[in-house]
Amino acid sequence: EPIVPKNDPNFIAMEKDFEDRAARRRKDKRIAEDFKEKGNDCMKKGLYRTANKHYTEALDHKKDYLQLYTNRALCRIKLELWQDAVDDCTRVLEYCEVFDNGFEK
Repeated sequence: EPIVPKNDPNFIAMEKDFEDRAARRRKDKRIAEDFKEKGNDCMKKGLYRTANKHYTEALDHKKDYLQLYTNRALCRIKLELWQDAVDDCTRVLEYCEVFDNGFEK
């Protein structure tokens, strides 16, 4: 079991920083989820430009949310933004290559 320093101001500051970052990540995830749902609703209605905007705003809050890249790529295909769609798909593949062992699970 780790030995935790008691009453060490540096350790207390570090622990607070960890807690703050975790809270910020949870908040950003919720915001990204909200934008994703708005984007999904717009896609269903055929409002592709608005959906693209919502997915982009979601990615501003959660850059590692891979579903957003694939959703936005589909949206960009509908808008005939070919290079942007390719860029989003490439981003997903790069993330998978680095973080998911190249799809080997």
